Amino acid sequence: MEEQKGNNTYKVVSISIIVLLLTLSSYLLYQKNQNSNVIATQEATILEKEKSRADLEKTYYEALANLEQMKGDNEELNARIDSQKVELTKQKDRIVALMKTSKDYQAIKEKIASMKAESEEFKKQIEALRTENQALSKTNQELNTEKQLLAGQINQERSTNDELAAKNQSLEAAKADIEAERLNLSKKVDKASVIKISDILVEGFKLSSRGKEISKRFAKNIDGLKICFKTTQNDLVEAGREKFYIRIISPSGETISVPAAGSGVVKAANDGAEIPYSVLKEVTYEKADAITCANWKPTYEFAKGSYEIHIYNKGYLAGKSSFTLK
Repeated sequence: MEEQKGNNTYKVVSISIIVLLLTLSSYLLYQKNQNSNVIATQEATILEKEKSRADLEKTYYEALANLEQMKGDNEELNARIDSQKVELTKQKDRIVALMKTSKDYQAIKEKIASMKAESEEFKKQIEALRTENQALSKTNQELNTEKQLLAGQINQERSTNDELAAKNQSLEAAKADIEAERLNLSKKVDKASVIKISDILVEGFKLSSRGKEISKRFAKNIDGLKICFKTTQNDLVEAGREKFYIRIISPSGETISVPAAGSGVVKAANDGAEIPYSVLKEVTYEKADAITCANWKPTYEFAKGSYEIHIYNKGYLAGKSSFTLK
């Protein structure tokens, strides 16, 4: 009886141990499965993280390489590329920081894809600008070529103009010399054509009550002057009207000028200076010596003393003399 009771107890203990072992085995199997899942998840996370990091590194360095390849001789484009490289590095650093704090790898992938897209868009912009700059450079080269051609033409025309100007100056100088020679010859001809005056005689006169001229020697008694002179023959002068400008110079050295009595001025032929004259006498020259007289009755009080008389023809002094009034 007691042996049977001991056997039952053994069976109960054995069954309990078996159940306990089965339970423990189930638990351990469950824990193993759970650990396997965690490890698999962690491994998948690590793989995803490494894959994202690798994608980021690849995208970043490919973008850097593309940007570096786009550099050329244009300093402005190079500066923009360098600026984009700085911005690209900033984007990479932000994604790396995000990878350390977030497990949203889809968002990380999107940011990497966005960085790549921006890099590609920038590359297109740079290529478009480079194409535009090349076109502009070609246009500038063509314009520079045209400019050089025009500059050559301008220089040639300037040289031609300078030559023409030099020839023109030479012609002008020759013309001036000819004109000066012509004027000189003209003056010589004019001077040679002057009709000389000689035998100048001046007398004072007073009008009688009947209008008859009475010769007077005293200055206080005269009303005017009778001026007579001889025009000499000049074979260079054709017959015709000739003008003689008579200048009376008072004892004080002043030209007696009474405009109301016909006084005026005549220009000297040699320098154009104005010469005042007292009276003009116009005569008909007949290519022979002749005596002519001019009566001049100015409203003027003659003073006693020595007077000079100058007679001009064609702007030259043709003759001179003196007379005295008492």
